[in-house]
Amino acid sequence: MVGHLLEEQRNPLALPYYEHALEIGLKLKTKMANLTEMLTNSQVRYSHESDAANSVDALSITYCEDTATTKSPIQPESAQTIDDRLREITLKYEIRQELGEHLRGLEDYEIIVVCDDSGSMKTTVDGTNRTRWDELCEIVKIILEIGVVFDSSGVDLFFLNRRSFSNVKDPEQVNQIFSNQPRGYTPLVSALQNIFQLPATRRGYDKKVLIFIATDGAPTDDNGNINVQDLEHVMNVVHQIETTHVMFLLCTDDPTCVAYLNEWKNTMANVDVTDDYRTERDKVQRRHGLNAPFSIGDYIVKALVGARDVHRTRFWGDGRRKIRCKIYNGGGG
Repeated sequence: MVGHLLEEQRNPLALPYYEHALEIGLKLKTKMANLTEMLTNSQVRYSHESDAANSVDALSITYCEDTATTKSPIQPESAQTIDDRLREITLKYEIRQELGEHLRGLEDYEIIVVCDDSGSMKTTVDGTNRTRWDELCEIVKIILEIGVVFDSSGVDLFFLNRRSFSNVKDPEQVNQIFSNQPRGYTPLVSALQNIFQLPATRRGYDKKVLIFIATDGAPTDDNGNINVQDLEHVMNVVHQIETTHVMFLLCTDDPTCVAYLNEWKNTMANVDVTDDYRTERDKVQRRHGLNAPFSIGDYIVKALVGARDVHRTRFWGDGRRKIRCKIYNGGGG
């Protein structure tokens, strides 16, 4: 065709036809260039849109992953803190691990300690210069240390012959309180009447109450006359067994002084008795061997949670039911 056009170019009559064909060719070339540019631009836009879509998808995936991570369940810090503090206490006081695990059950209880501050609490222990009062001070400090793990407001301490102390948090405050030596009788009846009527012991309160009564003898009236029958009436009538659990913590190894309590633990609901440390240790070692471990920490766990825990009967071997209580200071002569 090119040759044909050249022939027509040499022919003057064919020149108009040649110019027309050339014009058409140029227009076709321009259109082809425009089409090529449009195709190129479309490819570029598609590439950009595809990249943008991929970016959005990537952001969506990242957001979903972040959201899933944020919403994943984690252990509350407070719960972790409680576990850590209980672990420290079990190590500090050489508490058997299987016993220490049951301390977490105290989370649902308000702890009250009643301390016998009668004159007989000045009696020395086992031929040493330490007194029952000194030993009770150490016991109360450990109970306090455990109690504040679950209740940052502290523990309430009640006495028979002196004022009570609310929201005690610092063991050093316990030392200051116990620096005043015990004296007087054991007016436990009036003390418990007041305690059993506290708002915390009534139904509808968010926690139950553990009352620990540390004493070394029989209750008396203000004149020093023994009034066990009056105390029995308070325990049977005023004591609300649905909300309040009572543990008598004995500060003597003389069974004649507290024989009435050993009868009550078998006849009264939610009432139990823990002997003094040495007597409880002897019980454990007679049953499990002289090398059976029994620290002062184990002893306090027994008093705090052992009476209400099914594992208690397996370790202590006495087969008694479970009890909870608060501690108040008791008087006595």
